Amino acid sequence: MTYAEAVARLLALRGGEHAGMRPGLERIEGLLAALGHPERRYRLVQVGGTNGKGSVAAMLAAILKAAGHRVGLYTSPHLVSFRERIRVNGEAISEDDVVDGVEALGTLVARLDATMFETATALALDHFAREAVDVAVLEVGLGGRLDATTVGVPAVTVVTRIDLDHQAVLGTTLREIAAEKAAIIRAGVAVAASQAPEATAVLVRRATEVGVPLLLSGRDLSVTVEHRGLDGQLIGCAAPGWSIARLRLGMLGSYQPENALLAVAAARQLGVGDAAIGDGLGRARWPGRFQVLARAGGWLVLDGAHNPGGARALAASLRDFFGDAPVTFVVGILRDKDARAMLAELAPLARRLILTASSNPRAADPAALRAVVPGSVPRAEIVSSPVEALAMAARPPSAPIICVAGSLSLVGDVLRHLAGSDTPCSVEKGADSVESLF
Repeated sequence: MTYAEAVARLLALRGGEHAGMRPGLERIEGLLAALGHPERRYRLVQVGGTNGKGSVAAMLAAILKAAGHRVGLYTSPHLVSFRERIRVNGEAISEDDVVDGVEALGTLVARLDATMFETATALALDHFAREAVDVAVLEVGLGGRLDATTVGVPAVTVVTRIDLDHQAVLGTTLREIAAEKAAIIRAGVAVAASQAPEATAVLVRRATEVGVPLLLSGRDLSVTVEHRGLDGQLIGCAAPGWSIARLRLGMLGSYQPENALLAVAAARQLGVGDAAIGDGLGRARWPGRFQVLARAGGWLVLDGAHNPGGARALAASLRDFFGDAPVTFVVGILRDKDARAMLAELAPLARRLILTASSNPRAADPAALRAVVPGSVPRAEIVSSPVEALAMAARPPSAPIICVAGSLSLVGDVLRHLAGSDTPCSVEKGADSVESLF
């Protein structure tokens, strides 16, 4: 079996890459039992929430690596290569190990009728055991209560900002969605972002019910921003009993200091010292989340904002980092997302809006998107492909800032085009925050 055949076999499993959640944990538990329970051979950290969970997971993994730990990182979805989902010390799983994992799981998957995500999760956890990691950081795929990453006994659980998303699966109210996500709190210590009051109440009640200490941003944890610019951010983090000043945060985006606070608090709970926290936080990167690339005549911003909360955070970041500079948006949104609300958040900044569809089969028709574009947008155009849309955005009437947003699959299409390959995106950089690809 080749690597391409292995990935195709994975993506062809029940539900495919973009399926909703199948209720129940019995299939992932069956897979892990057959594999000898690899999840019991290292410490576990689980990161859930709506927006920011991938960034927190990447920061925490980098911090733990800087502290000398051997770290597994499991995230989803991928941007360019499936291999990005499974990393050890920042390095993507090899093609051969993907093939070996798929072949080893083949009979089990068929017998248990496991989904693609369940199979990928089992592959990752088994790979981490084979690679003898000390700790594995797992990003929740969808929800939390019934997600395939909700296995084992976590040392720390992290809940990022909770917002409306995946309502068809998780519930129509913030309270219902929060209940699904809060269910990952079940052992160890919990760390959570500041939330809307109804979500906070759910988190506090869940932590109390299961007897897990909860550190909550805004109540127990705080972050201050000392500097913000395209050269990075300088922040301070504090909690009862400790504080760390002048932490260099390599990730841009106005929303990243709060994510960094959660990663730092989780690292402290795991016994990591201040020096390693500073080193890891400065080196961590998370592609496609307010990723700023230099281009001729301006900047290209890639942000996978795919729900109203994400779009709101993107708009705030554009204002904070670029002021009143006009923006040309290249936008592609999936059919099950609230496109009207997302476009309303971006519209005040838009000089021009170019609508397209990513390679994701769930991508919305650009014509349907144009029907919900606010009337305040002066120019809205439709282009059939992300590559054509990016080229059009660079032509007059252009703007200093071109921003690609609306879905991670769109950002992945653009990154693949810019890089000219499907080489896995890096999650660790040197000192420079701003990269140049062209």
